Amino acid sequence: MISIPAIPSNQPLESPADLIKHLAASPRPAVIHYTAEGRTELSGRVAVNWATKVTHLLDSYGVAAPGTIFLDVPVTWRSTVLVLGAAWAELEWTTEADEVDAILTDQPDEYMTAAAEIFVTHQERVNPALVDIDDEVLSHPDQALLGSADIIGRAQTDEPAEPTVQVLGSGTIIKSAGLRMNAAVWWAMVDAWRRSKPVVLVDAADETQLARIIDTEHLN
Repeated sequence: MISIPAIPSNQPLESPADLIKHLAASPRPAVIHYTAEGRTELSGRVAVNWATKVTHLLDSYGVAAPGTIFLDVPVTWRSTVLVLGAAWAELEWTTEADEVDAILTDQPDEYMTAAAEIFVTHQERVNPALVDIDDEVLSHPDQALLGSADIIGRAQTDEPAEPTVQVLGSGTIIKSAGLRMNAAVWWAMVDAWRRSKPVVLVDAADETQLARIIDTEHLN
């Protein structure tokens, strides 16, 4: 029998490796979010459970590959798992809201004339004509609907690095206050996960507080 050496666990995943499987098996947190209200942590398994539900929800509205999606959302733990679900569904991320299949936004009034299915997040009240994704996603199953997807390859971008992103030895810090999800931020997240590192979102912190977070999360 031929024995094929295993890839060392400290080596980052490369496209087209299965990032979802990797996240679900990782013992480390996938996303940690510091807000004024406190600290939220999602393990890799929990992040994948959320993403799984998102894939089921998208499918229930007929949104599937090779469909397109326009993203206009803040950078939070919730938007991160929603985008992970859309990435798993292999939706093409576009930078124009015209003629797309789906729009994910926290500012639905900006897109009311669009023909796309509008998924609304981070809003307490949602127009009944639109999809309250934060509420509806909870009712969907967390058993995998889809197989492996090349999330790593599709996330790679030539966009300049986001200045609010700080890559450390054991994780990636993203200063998320006022930041909107974009291709560079998404790649920073995927790049951290493929290296088995957590993504730490920090809404607001001075240098002393940021240093304390880095120390608390053992990111150096």
